[in-house]
Amino acid sequence: MKTQREEETKYLYQLEELIRLNREFDIIDLFSELHPADIADLIDNLEEQEKIRLFSLLEVEKASDVITELSELSREQILDDISDKKLAEIIDEMDSDDAADVIAELDEDQAKAVLEGIEPEESDDLKELLKYDEDTAGGIMQSELVSVHSESTINNALSAVVQASEDIENVYNIFVVDRDEKLIGAIPLQKLITSKRNSPAMEAIDKTIPRVHVDVDQEEVARMFEKYDLVSLPVVDNEGHLLGRITIDDIVDVMEEETSEDIYRIAGLDEDDSIFNEPGQSVKKRLPWLYLNLLTALASALVIGFFENTIQMVVALAVFMPVVAGLGGNAGSQTLTLIVRGMALGEVTFENSKKAFYKQFTVGITNGLAVGIVIGAIAYFWKGMPVLGLVLGLAMMINVFVGTLIGILIPLGLKWLKADPALGSHIFVTAFTDAFGFFCFLGLATIFLKLLT
Repeated sequence: MKTQREEETKYLYQLEELIRLNREFDIIDLFSELHPADIADLIDNLEEQEKIRLFSLLEVEKASDVITELSELSREQILDDISDKKLAEIIDEMDSDDAADVIAELDEDQAKAVLEGIEPEESDDLKELLKYDEDTAGGIMQSELVSVHSESTINNALSAVVQASEDIENVYNIFVVDRDEKLIGAIPLQKLITSKRNSPAMEAIDKTIPRVHVDVDQEEVARMFEKYDLVSLPVVDNEGHLLGRITIDDIVDVMEEETSEDIYRIAGLDEDDSIFNEPGQSVKKRLPWLYLNLLTALASALVIGFFENTIQMVVALAVFMPVVAGLGGNAGSQTLTLIVRGMALGEVTFENSKKAFYKQFTVGITNGLAVGIVIGAIAYFWKGMPVLGLVLGLAMMINVFVGTLIGILIPLGLKWLKADPALGSHIFVTAFTDAFGFFCFLGLATIFLKLLT
């Protein structure tokens, strides 16, 4: 049985051969057999001009599904080339949340032209969605939904689902509102189907289905989906008016985006950096963090320079210096990763941070002792210097312990300063543990210098 990767490779070879032979009708036939996500993967693997050419071969309806699946780089290249008229036709076929995301990537003039090229009612809906921050519930919600008033019957609700079937791809809940369009609750689709046709809609309503405010951060929305096992979530304003809904497919994208963002920021990368970006763009994004890293490395160099005489008198110290710094950095990075991820999942807050601190305090002491004893013994048997083993063991214990605590304090400090806890955290942790590790090791060696020489 072929794996998915083997299938993708087969189709890519086939597509490249068809491009070489300039057989556009066969390319169209190939695309007609594939899922939009698979077409997007194939286009992502092509050169820019080929991407633009092949995307132009897609029918409007399929193009509207493919464009949301493309990588950011491919989508940007295609949007730069596509005509406003063609883009307006594609936008007209998309769900409102996806359409708003695409329009948000356009420059002001192009966005205005596209909005003027679609139906006024849809244009107004998109303009409303574009008012919300892209990282909030309002920014990821779609305005398409099925709702009925509280006086309706089950039969009315079923009719509403049928009428909306052409415009709404997936219906999970039918929302019930009062005369002021304020959300009362929702009727799950399964319950709607199994209820008596002439019974009041209010008898089938589930008032326990949660709702989310339009300004709530998308990470919190993702946590709600996980906590309540949701597939759809209504979005309301301050007065409780129903504004839209968020579906599970949007949340999968949010979770991927937030995870990638945390990984990038821990390493000091911009979240929209890519391996396929233009070299100039990547240099511009990464160089400031490398300069910051250079400054922190110089701090370590200054510490080493301060103990230059000690190192000259006991050359064996230079052999073990990277070990002390490296282990402290690794211990800090382990704790840092747990804390940043815990914050992203809502498990670690300022309220329970004291408990987390004490837990990691114990972990730091235990790991420091365990690693310090082992490295101290290695130094003793390798160099035959008991005092060197003692100094190295003590320095390792202290730096592993301190690295663990720093792994907690840095993300909590960034959070307290209203910054992203992941923002360059790894750089700060390694910088501190390197400088402190060298200071601790060489400082102890200076104290015991007479016994070492």
